[in-house]
Amino acid sequence: MIEVLLNGLWQGAFVVAVAGVVTAFVPQRHAATRYAVWFASLVALGALPLIGHFLFAAPPAAIPAAVIRTTTVASHATQRAADASGRWFWAIWLAGVLLCLSRLSLSYFRITKILRSALAAPAIGKGVFTSPAIATPIAAGILHPVVIVPDDFAKTLDAVDLGSIVAHERAHILRKDVLGNLVQRCFEALLFFNPWVYLIGHQLRKEREAACDDWAVHSVGDPDRYASFLATLALRNPAARTPLLTPSAVGSGRILVGRIARLLNGKAADMRTNQPVVVTAVALFVVLGFAFQTPRGLAATNCFSEPEVINPVRPDVSESAVKAHPKASVIVAVTVAADGHVSDLKLFKSSGDETIDTAVARAAEHSTYKPEIRNCKAVSGGQYLFRADFAP
Repeated sequence: MIEVLLNGLWQGAFVVAVAGVVTAFVPQRHAATRYAVWFASLVALGALPLIGHFLFAAPPAAIPAAVIRTTTVASHATQRAADASGRWFWAIWLAGVLLCLSRLSLSYFRITKILRSALAAPAIGKGVFTSPAIATPIAAGILHPVVIVPDDFAKTLDAVDLGSIVAHERAHILRKDVLGNLVQRCFEALLFFNPWVYLIGHQLRKEREAACDDWAVHSVGDPDRYASFLATLALRNPAARTPLLTPSAVGSGRILVGRIARLLNGKAADMRTNQPVVVTAVALFVVLGFAFQTPRGLAATNCFSEPEVINPVRPDVSESAVKAHPKASVIVAVTVAADGHVSDLKLFKSSGDETIDTAVARAAEHSTYKPEIRNCKAVSGGQYLFRADFAP
């Protein structure tokens, strides 16, 4: 299973490339659609290596041979790296996952504490609470999310500005962003070593907040005023940080600048998700899934595989020879030609008895083999270690 995690490193480049190409054709004003495409890419990043490991399927004819060869070489390389890394990789991966999950646990307990101390604010709106424990508004709670705003917001903000920020956080709830953020954070914890998961996460945060800005603008009706309010909000609490397990109207400063520019350019418009675009992206990820067969699937079966014995012949060794050499073991290195016949034999490990060694070599010579497959073609020169163990 180590190769499954390692395969995500190179497969992620293809996944991000597909998502980037698809979103390049989606205007900035369609933030909800762009978010859906990037979320699908996050799922693909985690799912495709698993599918490639367990699914044995033939590739669609539309996949170019060059792509299949590229994925074959990468799959084989990551499998060898996985075999070499062994327990050290699992130890490092487990330690990293536990560290990331501990951060999420701390975030969960912090949110739980905020929810317990929050007070209902029906004057602001239904399902809105106030709390002195936060500096920026958040949408908190996984099963039953609510909007929580800082205490001083209710006292100092203009009704229109307060309504716009509440509308933004309500959009997170209506769009199921709290749950989506949880899924994103779990992927980031499990794949903490994969840089592509953070690139996708950055895009998700940017498009998620932009999509909720559309809801806020729809509520206020004045994108310029809302953009100005976001800038004021950021300057008001420049060092404010929100818990990992909850989305918030104020996050990364770089993302916020882009959101404000988007609002001022009049690109905040459509709150709907363009389903055909999302379906197209998912279909492209499925096509990648067929091309991403790891050495246990397409790559090994059709494009690369080591020589292997198909019908091994049993060595003809007498019982007396076996009794004379208990626990004898013989290994013969068999060189397999492209047509599957044996082209050469070499004794790799002797039993200490020439009779047993000769019998095993003869059995290896008369066995049937599958040749090495390289670049989707059978080649000569592949070696197979024919082993025979004896016990009295």
